[in-house]
Amino acid sequence: MEKLEEQTNRRLENKYRPMGELIRGIFFILFGLFAIFAQKLGLGEFRLSQQWMTVIGAVLILYGAFRAYNGIRKLFFNRH
Repeated sequence: MEKLEEQTNRRLENKYRPMGELIRGIFFILFGLFAIFAQKLGLGEFRLSQQWMTVIGAVLILYGAFRAYNGIRKLFFNRH
């Protein structure tokens, strides 16, 4: 009985983990877009130059895309 409950728990945990990756990826993409466009749109003033903010934003977007891709892949295409 405990083994069945443990397997069910693991299955649920495995289902939520990719969702977490997808959500984290979306947040990183949004932070990257904010870093790139905030100063241009007058939403924030940073001590770094616009060139550095663009580089940081691009890195955040790439990392977010990687996280989102992994989350989507594990959620929808990882069939066992």
